[in-house]
Amino acid sequence: MMAAKIDPRTKIVLVLCLTSMVLVVENLAFVVGIGIISIACALLMGVQLLALIRRYQRILILLLTLSIVQSIFTPGPKVLFEVFGIPLLTEKGLEMGIKTFVRMLVILTSGVIMSTSNYRETIQGLIQWKVPYKIAFMTALSLRFIPIFTEEFQDSMVALQLKGIDFKKIPFGKKTQIYVYLITPIILSSLKHAEEIAIAMESRAFGAYQSRVEYLVLRLKGYDYGVMIAAVLLSISYVWAALMV
Repeated sequence: MMAAKIDPRTKIVLVLCLTSMVLVVENLAFVVGIGIISIACALLMGVQLLALIRRYQRILILLLTLSIVQSIFTPGPKVLFEVFGIPLLTEKGLEMGIKTFVRMLVILTSGVIMSTSNYRETIQGLIQWKVPYKIAFMTALSLRFIPIFTEEFQDSMVALQLKGIDFKKIPFGKKTQIYVYLITPIILSSLKHAEEIAIAMESRAFGAYQSRVEYLVLRLKGYDYGVMIAAVLLSISYVWAALMV
């Protein structure tokens, strides 16, 4: 599998390029293009697209809902849809909603790309880049919270279904309210997990010694350098082209 051969540092450079581009570029067509590129990169890393959609189905619906809400509450000169003279959807709002969804999708896809590497290898790659061990460990640990966040969201959905709530029969407006209500308990649960991890780290004297000995040593290969150079150069060219439009 290609993902197993590529050094995690190469994936970090690739993810940084994708997330930087999607945050800097404002042109709608180029933003959508970055979303397509991120999905293509995930596929090249060995990620199964259908399995990914099924796994993050609820998260994608939540991202889409938040994007729709933002598009409705963003005013603009050109109104696309209105009710009783009240503008509900403008051209600018629709554009902002699409860009918001694509940007969050790229960030989610970047986390999935990094998850194709063992978190221990990711930590070691950052350490060999002279990143302090504590920062490297926290960075790798944050990637582990993406599947935890997804699992918490799915558990909350299952709990509602066990109470007799059929999401297929609920109107879209009420369904949006339910998704919004689920965000708070999920965030609180994630914070609880983070507190438990912090307690476990302190009980094991994490960071008691200034120097550490590594058994695992990563070595960049020729194709790693090629991918990193190509990613940086193509990203610069892409941003430049977007700014020139």
